[in-house]
Amino acid sequence: MAVLAISASREPAAVPWTAVGTIGVGLFGLGLAVGGYGAYVSLLLGRGVSPEAAGFGMTLFLLGQLFAVVPADRLTRTRPVERIAAAGLILAGVGIAVGAVPALETTYLSRLVLGLGQGTAFIAGMKYVGLRTTGVNTATAQGLLGALFTLGLAAGLAVTPVAVPAVGPAIPAAVASVVAVGAGGLTGRLSPIITSATRPLRAYLEPFASAGGLALGLGNMATFGFLMVAATWYAEVLTGTKLPATGVLVGFALATVMGRGLGGWLSRAKGERATVVGSMLGLSVVLGGLAAAIAVDFATGIGVALVATGFGFGVPFGPLFSIAFSELADDPGVTLSGMMVVGNGGALVFPWLVGWLLAATATYAAGFATMAATVAAIWVLWMLTVGQ
Repeated sequence: MAVLAISASREPAAVPWTAVGTIGVGLFGLGLAVGGYGAYVSLLLGRGVSPEAAGFGMTLFLLGQLFAVVPADRLTRTRPVERIAAAGLILAGVGIAVGAVPALETTYLSRLVLGLGQGTAFIAGMKYVGLRTTGVNTATAQGLLGALFTLGLAAGLAVTPVAVPAVGPAIPAAVASVVAVGAGGLTGRLSPIITSATRPLRAYLEPFASAGGLALGLGNMATFGFLMVAATWYAEVLTGTKLPATGVLVGFALATVMGRGLGGWLSRAKGERATVVGSMLGLSVVLGGLAAAIAVDFATGIGVALVATGFGFGVPFGPLFSIAFSELADDPGVTLSGMMVVGNGGALVFPWLVGWLLAATATYAAGFATMAATVAAIWVLWMLTVGQ
């Protein structure tokens, strides 16, 4: 998650631990549901649903986020921020609950509603703790929210593929839903904060009209957006291999979480631009390696490359947003919303595309090779613009 540097002088500067805990637990619940989607994809495939139709559920999740972020940011400027965050968490929890019934129609509705709630809760939650803090405490509070979502995502990736076959699809969905809705109810009771100064709609996309701004937005596509693609398909990729699927998914999840921290360390040691450029090139290489290993059925290579992509998704995320906040719009809410619009807009076709290529070629190699080529193209754009 990114750092949204907003402060309000009338509010205490210290980290609001109650707010961070309440909103963070809700984001953890959303992470559980997002990370666990791959297990539901496997369930749908086992019931005869085509791969592209199953993958389209994550496309709808990204589309829901895309639709939600700008309206959510505008609402937080005229209405109590904590209530917008609470509404997002509760809406997402309802979406998760709908997904407890593993039919294609309910899955689609579930993912779309979850995306709408996730986008709303993320924008409003980040702004709320930003308005309650100043200075380094802003980065601490918002970093903790991001860490809790990522931790939930990692837990969902690792646990749900084991839980769904063991106890059925309803219980994991119910757990994530209860966490999100419960945290949403408590979030609505936090100290009220109201902001102002609504921005025109064109302000959200103006920073991305340049090649450099577009490169920053597409960088978010290669990190967060493609992480959602991985969450959709990695569990199914490991089905039928000789690899311990749970162990590999745990390794990938840990690599994603650790990558966020490693990105901050590398940014201080090597610089933010160098960290993004190097890690994005590395992500392209390991995605290409994953495609090659799948093509030749090299199980060890599949496992190593799959885990390595966790670092590729995690390392560039923080420095990417740090550069965006320093170089794009002077309004952090506009920058954050715009980054998510461009990133999600670019990524939303890929969950479906990987499934379509699987149906057309009978292998995941083509899908991941396409992702590798896309990241490489974004890297070239970076080198021509932001990287210099």
